[in-house]
Amino acid sequence: MAVVVGFIPTEVGFKALAAAREEAEQRGGPLVVVNVLRAGVEEDPRHADEQQLEIARDELRRTTVRVAFRQETTEDDIADVLLQVVEEERAELLVLGVRRQNDLARHLLGLTVQKLLLSSPSDVLVV
Repeated sequence: MAVVVGFIPTEVGFKALAAAREEAEQRGGPLVVVNVLRAGVEEDPRHADEQQLEIARDELRRTTVRVAFRQETTEDDIADVLLQVVEEERAELLVLGVRRQNDLARHLLGLTVQKLLLSSPSDVLVV
């Protein structure tokens, strides 16, 4: 069964990528790496450029499972795009990286993560 990871090119995003790789290998993979671009917001730091995607590919070169990269663009909700990919791939696990910048952030999750936790048809691993 597939593992989907919502990837952003940050330290947290690369930790989520590593966790997703381990889960995909344990489950017999494939691993689907998804970076969602917001239409009209080109300078968003969550958008992975070609160099950042190549670094992610390098991190996954030694994996034993098939890896697919998808860059999706949306004008709507990022969570909806990830949920659609989970359904299309029939994924059994969705992996997300969450920033914990301060004590308050440890107790509260962003709206995207909350929606994914509540709506995902698969299990969700938060890193």
